Amino acid sequence: MQDASVLLTYRPASRPGSMHGRRIVSIIASPRREGYGATLAGKVSESARAAGAQVDEHLLNDMRIFRQCQNCESCKKGNGRCILDDDISPIIDAVRDADGILLCTPIAFNDADGLFKMVLDRFYCFLDANAATVMPRGKSVAVIVTAGADESGAERVSKGLEDIMTQHFFCESVGRIAYCIWMMPPGMPIDDDVIAEAESIGRRLAGIDSGSS
Repeated sequence: MQDASVLLTYRPASRPGSMHGRRIVSIIASPRREGYGATLAGKVSESARAAGAQVDEHLLNDMRIFRQCQNCESCKKGNGRCILDDDISPIIDAVRDADGILLCTPIAFNDADGLFKMVLDRFYCFLDANAATVMPRGKSVAVIVTAGADESGAERVSKGLEDIMTQHFFCESVGRIAYCIWMMPPGMPIDDDVIAEAESIGRRLAGIDSGSS
């Protein structure tokens, strides 16, 4: 795809390079199962599974019962447990138990997708009353953000999500992709170097350091 633009950022994980059987949670906000974001996230998952990881995929568009964070502060009294019981709850549990996290969202009006932001806001339960993380530190994290024409927005949002996960929850970034398709029609092939980077991110999430892209 000649007209697409992409930013690929890689940081080597500090974890050992051969940890098979790691648990990865993939949170995908793309409303289209064959969309660019969902496709790239799928490549990450395929690569991680091939490297021996267990991948738990959550397609946010499949959710039917969900509520935003209520700011009730109950999680500050319950060991980081959110009292809401809805379709976001299994995602929160999966994030808590995972060794690696993949966040994937399209851009909508210069920011992350609305459903994605609702799920991300529920990560508030992973902070205690002093805003210190109760999430186990050292999880690997990767970010994929796609945009139709907002190249700067995709870069800004991808970097912002990476910063949230590394600075608030002390995750270790293993890469991020900001991919702008410049309004190319659905079904157009994704650039080979972007596919290769998604597959490399999958290996890094699985604990295999494949080197920088």
